Amino acid sequence: MFYLKKILSAWLIPPVSLIVIALIATCLINRWPRMAKKILIFSLGLLLILSFYPVTDLLMLKLQPDHVLTKGEMSQAQAIVILGGGTYVDAPEYGSDTVNRFTLERVRYAVALQRLTHLPILVTGGSVYGGNSDAKTMQASIIHDFRGQVEWVEDQSRDTAENALYSAGLLQVAGIHRIILVSQAWHLLRAKKLFEHEELTVFVGPTGFVTHPHSLLYLSLPHPTALMMSCIALHEWLGILVDRIFKD
Repeated sequence: MFYLKKILSAWLIPPVSLIVIALIATCLINRWPRMAKKILIFSLGLLLILSFYPVTDLLMLKLQPDHVLTKGEMSQAQAIVILGGGTYVDAPEYGSDTVNRFTLERVRYAVALQRLTHLPILVTGGSVYGGNSDAKTMQASIIHDFRGQVEWVEDQSRDTAENALYSAGLLQVAGIHRIILVSQAWHLLRAKKLFEHEELTVFVGPTGFVTHPHSLLYLSLPHPTALMMSCIALHEWLGILVDRIFKD
């Protein structure tokens, strides 16, 4: 079931789905030219629209929290949980696997929170495609790059739902029920609900907000990063929909 979800999401979420639709329309253009042209214009037009930051902002609007973690929330928490965001595999400059961009942002912010709160850290994330787990690379980065400390390593989970399930098991054994959950801002709406489903009180620690210059020229141009973040937002909304169907 897990790998089926991976395969389906890879093919259903833009840009792949829109490219496939455009290719199918191209193959049909001789047989049904009018319909094929409309489908081609729709798919490529939507791909272009997703490349503009105003569209990205609209898709991210309800995903990202409207405030950062407060001191009051910090004071109530008992632990910090960092969700794995992927591994930079076989990094040439380091000679081994290490954290990727998203995971690095999470680790950096979590260690900053640890210095403020002195709370223990749990890192969670397994390895979907083999190699070192997200949790192991996060642990190494926290210790060696940021001189932080890691209390728990959960390295068996393959997605956010399993992050929540397996992390909750470790935390509840330690008598911990209130956590700061650190991840990208756009990931926390869904992640928070999954951890709350495991009977944890969750204070979100968002980092890596989607931001950009606000000049008219910048906003009027397409950007590959905007396309990437739009596709990530659509992936999150699909995940939220699936969770509501299967968990409610």
